[in-house]
Amino acid sequence: MHQNKKNLTRILLAGVLLLNLFIVGLLAYTLHASKVRKEEEVRTMVENLALLLDQSVSSSVREIDLALKEIQVRLEGDLRRKGLPGAGDTMAVVDFHQDWLTQVAEIRITDASGAPILGYGVTPQTRVSYADRSFFAEHRDHVDRGLIASKLLYGRIAGTWIIVFSRRYNNPDGDFAGMVTAAVPAAYFERLLSGLKLGDHGIALMRDLDKTMIARFPPLATQAGEIGTRGGSKELTDIIASGVEAQSFYSARTADGVNRINAYRKLSVMPAFVVVGRGEDDYLVQWRDDVQKGTALAILFLAVTSLAAWLLWRLIEANERANRRSQILLQNASDGIHITDLEGSVIEASDAFCRMLGHDRADVIGMNVAQWEAGMSAEEARGIIDRVHRSGDVFTFETMHRRSDGETFPVEVTSFPLQLDDKPVLFHSARDITLRKSSEEAVRKLAFFDPLTGLPNRRLLMERLEHALANCARLGEHGALLFVDLDNFKSVNDTAGHDQGDLLLQAVAAILGRCVRHDDTVARLGGDEFVVMLDGLGRYSMVAAGHAETVATKILHALHKTFELGGSEHRVSASIGITLFGDHPGERIEEPLKRADLAMYEAKLAGRNTLRFFDPVMQARVSTRAELESALWVGLEKEQFLLQYQPQVLADGRITGAEALLRWRHPERGMVSPAEFIPLAEENGFILPLGRWVLESACAQLAHWAHDARMAHLSVAVNVSARQFRQDAFVAEVIEILERSGANPARLKIELTENSLVTDIEGVIAKMAALKARGVGFLLDDFGTGYSSLAYLKRLPLDQIKIDQGFVRDILVDPNDAAIAKMVIVLADSLGLAVIAEGVETEAQRLFLEQQGCVAYQGYLFSRPLAVPDLESLVDASQRLA
Repeated sequence: MHQNKKNLTRILLAGVLLLNLFIVGLLAYTLHASKVRKEEEVRTMVENLALLLDQSVSSSVREIDLALKEIQVRLEGDLRRKGLPGAGDTMAVVDFHQDWLTQVAEIRITDASGAPILGYGVTPQTRVSYADRSFFAEHRDHVDRGLIASKLLYGRIAGTWIIVFSRRYNNPDGDFAGMVTAAVPAAYFERLLSGLKLGDHGIALMRDLDKTMIARFPPLATQAGEIGTRGGSKELTDIIASGVEAQSFYSARTADGVNRINAYRKLSVMPAFVVVGRGEDDYLVQWRDDVQKGTALAILFLAVTSLAAWLLWRLIEANERANRRSQILLQNASDGIHITDLEGSVIEASDAFCRMLGHDRADVIGMNVAQWEAGMSAEEARGIIDRVHRSGDVFTFETMHRRSDGETFPVEVTSFPLQLDDKPVLFHSARDITLRKSSEEAVRKLAFFDPLTGLPNRRLLMERLEHALANCARLGEHGALLFVDLDNFKSVNDTAGHDQGDLLLQAVAAILGRCVRHDDTVARLGGDEFVVMLDGLGRYSMVAAGHAETVATKILHALHKTFELGGSEHRVSASIGITLFGDHPGERIEEPLKRADLAMYEAKLAGRNTLRFFDPVMQARVSTRAELESALWVGLEKEQFLLQYQPQVLADGRITGAEALLRWRHPERGMVSPAEFIPLAEENGFILPLGRWVLESACAQLAHWAHDARMAHLSVAVNVSARQFRQDAFVAEVIEILERSGANPARLKIELTENSLVTDIEGVIAKMAALKARGVGFLLDDFGTGYSSLAYLKRLPLDQIKIDQGFVRDILVDPNDAAIAKMVIVLADSLGLAVIAEGVETEAQRLFLEQQGCVAYQGYLFSRPLAVPDLESLVDASQRLA
């Protein structure tokens, strides 16, 4: 025994050690993987921000270049006509562009010698020259260098650090006449950088390709952070030397002493690059907190496992002591305890078991189970022993035992296997728990069930209601109580007798049970009052109310019938009060029952044979919702739905397509707003047949237009809901509709909203790719109003992005909306996607969008949504004008 204890101690120590090593290793691996994932997220973020900076700088430079081009053309015209630069209306053009670019650049004009002659800050006393600038020599010595962007310079007129963008203008004979320049202060680029949110330790900077600092945000109060100084980490130097356009890298202990993940990107329009960095102290805050928590948990786990091992050791010692006491306890046990080997022979028995069989203990030891077993054969008894031994579980069964005098009696035997002196044995406990069992069952039925109907009574209902309220609080769900009271039940008792009234109550109980789910509760409170409890009706109150109303209506219809009672027929109906529960987790269990009771009396006052909700507002909403839900199906069956088409127009006025917009012409309510019925259709699944009808109708119209030379070029955009698009059979459904209708897939555009993309991105891409292979186009609707990940966006096989009308509406008065619209256009251009703006209502809005590069529009400026004949007339008229 002492050697066994030593071996056991070694095993416990080794087990604790190995388990803790495993947990520490698993924790270390998990934390490392978490850090790697976070670093990848940061790399993607800073790369995207560097790309956006490049696009933003490119957009500004394009605006500057357009201004310089126009001034160049005006100057050369002046030289041809007047022989002098600026002799015509050139100065007005310069002033116009200077006003337009007042926050960005200073425009000046030089003569062939490099001396400034016109422009911002130039006076007759100006005595500076550009002749020593490298870009001046480039323009002077080469006929067509286009736009040249200088390196960082110190402006002798501006008196600050600048970058000069310049174009050459020529005399009529083609000789060099001078330059048009736009001096952009370094502070402008700092403002661009300051718009990025990079945390407390982030950085954004711009340098020349020779690593001269142009701008930095936040500023660094050391010489290394000053504008015009040269510097940069070894990692940055290596990247520039490699000639790559863009790359992310890690820098440790930079000039400001911060470790960062950075993204380098060479600018496409000027000899410079940007670096966007995120500080390690920002993006690893949560990870470091997780490391601390993980370390604390590892220490706690070590303590717990050590304590558990110690407790297990104590338990083993306690078991040894218990084995010594077992013999004493066995002899004094009240149950018929006996231990047998696997052959069924008794090894040990309690005195109570010996008395139960009527044998002396000496006779019982060694007896086989077959000698007292009267409820099964020897083979069946052997099967029970084998089953208990193989399963290793506790097994309880009922059988009959035989006493020494031959009398048999029922027993309940509980058996389970155990090891005794390292040998497998079976432990049995026989109890004579029948008279008492039947007594307990009778008491339970009296306490919890109605003796007439067999339904749960008030006490059991309240217990189940308490449990349901706890579930609702834990899961955030709703349930409902239906208080059912028979109408005019007293007259049944008075005319047919109380015995017939009892039969009616039993019949009603059976009907109620058939109207509900298996897990619902139907209870009788007394008299003709019944309560139905519906549990697990979902998180949304209106959905739960709809379920409750459905069940209550089913009950009303089932009870509204004629019963044969006492030789005569009696019509029966009921009044039902409904209340929801689950909105108030702390309410007492009596409250829902009181509300349902009050609602039932409202149903009585309303004329009986009806139902009422406790909340009148909910009653009205449920009724309205039910009516609208029913009307939707009728509307689809009776062809009340129709499509109108809103033209999509290019800048030159050509109509290239139309968006199909669903309308519902109700025979009584008139035109029903889509905002009223589309959310309901999404919720109850009606959007699936309705969406299929829209696709079928739009494709049929495309097939029809294909035979009309005026309309054959039009495309049709169809909105597809997220629920519809997520169907497994969506791709097959669209292909089947196209093939059956004969529509050209290349004329069909499917509009998806951003919420269609936020889950199962791989499945979304697969479906889009399958339809793209057939020629179907895709348009992203409501872009910018939700969650748009650039990492996902660039993977999606889109054709077009739609600028949401919410941005277009205030584009002329809200700088934020204007900036968002501009950025969408730049982003789409960088991804090779077309852009269309919706909700264009004024010519000023259209002109602004055109200036930003958007040339496709949709809105009331061009046309409201039209019926097919009106659209065809509009297309015909636009073609005649063209």
